[in-house]
Amino acid sequence: MSRNVGTSRFFDYEGPVHYIDYGGKPDGPLVVCVHGLGGSAISFDLIAQLLAAECRIYALDLVGHGRTPVLGRSATVGENRRVLDHFLRDVVGEPAVLIGNSMGGLIALLQAAKRPGSVAGLVLIGPALPLSGLVLKDFRRAVEFAVLATPGLGTAVISLWTRFASAERQVGRMLRLVARDPSKVPDEFRQAAAALAEERRRLPGNPNALVQAARSVVYVVTSPWYATQLEGVAAPVLLIHGQHDRLVSIRQAEASAQRFDSWRFEVMDHVGHVPQLEDPALVAATILEWMFEENPDIAVGAEGAEPRSVVVDVREKSRR
Repeated sequence: MSRNVGTSRFFDYEGPVHYIDYGGKPDGPLVVCVHGLGGSAISFDLIAQLLAAECRIYALDLVGHGRTPVLGRSATVGENRRVLDHFLRDVVGEPAVLIGNSMGGLIALLQAAKRPGSVAGLVLIGPALPLSGLVLKDFRRAVEFAVLATPGLGTAVISLWTRFASAERQVGRMLRLVARDPSKVPDEFRQAAAALAEERRRLPGNPNALVQAARSVVYVVTSPWYATQLEGVAAPVLLIHGQHDRLVSIRQAEASAQRFDSWRFEVMDHVGHVPQLEDPALVAATILEWMFEENPDIAVGAEGAEPRSVVVDVREKSRR
């Protein structure tokens, strides 16, 4: 399957924020994709072309991720939720269906709870949900995440890894971590991810941003406040979880699915943490069926609206 690389754009929210406009059906439902910790907008490349047949698709790079530089901004869950809010309100329009993977699912849920009118529906793929047992499935991953979330130590480890490991090696390790069978991820995506990793070496502040984001995720998922926020989510929800997810225990998904019986819960038994990369055809088909057959009210057209993007020069912002 080829990638839909879309059109790279920026809008301004306390500095440049990068997003990808994948195009799609002009009058189809508006869909905005939100990536996970350490990921980027390109993690939705493989499903974008499949969804674009019926929907209008965008994907956002959160602060400190992808092509969105830090430039003194915070990379916490709360601050990135505000980035998403401004993107919906000021750039692409609303309400939108939000597709969130991992940390992106957490951010999408908080957006739906805080501004219900901005969210037509939620597709949560391996999302960071309230704590129920172990957040991470195995001890090795728990230790790695603890190191990442430790101030100073996490920054040092990430800085050394990104400085000395080749871009290809970085991508290979990432895919071994998130995918059940990395060999199923197309070479074309690997090459694009490696090119982005090489590009990110030139953006200052990224290691600190990843540590800040990781600590913020831990804080939110272990807080009783997060569980109460979910009670305010009125939008229809499709919850997708890989049976072989090594980063987020399926117990989190099972507990939330039992608590909110209106959510549709799909377990994909042949994938890990990134089903949209491992089996994009199945993920896209599941989303479109849920959207058009089960929830026709959310399949509301974008009415041909063009993005109200404010293009900014990253280099100019970096010099300020």
